[in-house]
Amino acid sequence: MTDRWDAIILGGGPGGSTLAASLARLGRRALVLERERFPRFHIGESLLPRSREIFERLGLDEKLDALFLRKYGARFLCSSTGRMRTYSFADAFEPKFEFAYQVQRDAFDQLLLRHAADLGAEVRESWEAVEVLFDGSRAVGVRARPRARSGDAALADSSDAVELRAPVIVDATGRDTLLASRMRRKAQVAELDKTALFAHYEGVVREEGIHQGNIQVIIFEHGWFWFIPFRGEVTSVGAVVSSSWLRSRRKGESLDELFDRTVAESGWAREFLANARRTRPVGALADFSYRIDQLAGDGWLFVGDAGGFLDPLFSTGAHLAIKGADLAATAIHRALEAGDTSRAAFAGYEAEVRYAVDLFLGVVQGFYKGHFRETLFEENQRPTMRKLITSMLAGDVFHAERRPQWASFLQQYYPPEVPTFT
Repeated sequence: MTDRWDAIILGGGPGGSTLAASLARLGRRALVLERERFPRFHIGESLLPRSREIFERLGLDEKLDALFLRKYGARFLCSSTGRMRTYSFADAFEPKFEFAYQVQRDAFDQLLLRHAADLGAEVRESWEAVEVLFDGSRAVGVRARPRARSGDAALADSSDAVELRAPVIVDATGRDTLLASRMRRKAQVAELDKTALFAHYEGVVREEGIHQGNIQVIIFEHGWFWFIPFRGEVTSVGAVVSSSWLRSRRKGESLDELFDRTVAESGWAREFLANARRTRPVGALADFSYRIDQLAGDGWLFVGDAGGFLDPLFSTGAHLAIKGADLAATAIHRALEAGDTSRAAFAGYEAEVRYAVDLFLGVVQGFYKGHFRETLFEENQRPTMRKLITSMLAGDVFHAERRPQWASFLQQYYPPEVPTFT
């Protein structure tokens, strides 16, 4: 008896839906189990240009352009010195994609998931995986069940989990890290124990013209702010702050009040929000960065945040998930063709994702230590350095065929400090 699906994907966010769509294009049968019902709110709203090569291949670029604001670059501002520096994606070493998109994640994620279904993937929303099934060390399926929803008697009565089997199981559950948490393979990244506070506003100051869609990153004493403008009036505003600043939270102080006090620490942030109105209560995500000890095993893979999350300084999360999912689809397709879904079959996928993540990780750590932050604002910055930084900001970090010299420079001068697993 053959399995009904070639791959079961846990999670329908950007990683899971891109993987399902890519597998469907390759003629593979994919099942997506998503515990929520879309649309739903999510942060991580600023995309990178190099994700567009995947969107083009999947036939999504025109739909994205019709819905979302173009992002042509990033502007960095320093609260303590008043320095500013804009990086335009057109200045990258390989500027094939000169813009990305600023997306409301509820609409964006729903678009990706529906597109995967349109291409032939089976999508089940409000389904949760209870357990990944193993035969020895090999993943062979999942136990899953519909989630009861208020007012939905049919789902409320369907409480018994069923077994679903496939030769490949993919954990794309994001920060829930279903499989990693069960297998105790998750470790925090040292010195990146940050917390993100975030909300949505109307009436935020923006740049003009082609730069109106730029992300603005404001650095201040206790961390940094993001300002991500959407098409229309809404802007996503967040602050990634140190654990020491979070400990300054006063007894009884609400998140809204803490965020207002954080904004008061930066002249730039105060100026941008002077006439703005908050339209969404402040939320928080703690302990942002973590790593998983391995990204694949016999019959299973991690995709996107399920395999590790990196501080959102350079808007890397969705890009790593989308590009990683595309690489995973190719690896799964080839493994199934060869009849070998062992960990060895996914070694190339794991190596390429690790390489890309570590390029970002080293630079993020260099930013918090201070030396890369100074490079960002360097007054007499060399053109080659500018192109290097811009290429990294554009998401040009996957180099399976040819690793460029600028990437080797990043590895040499900003080596990542990765956690050890015991």
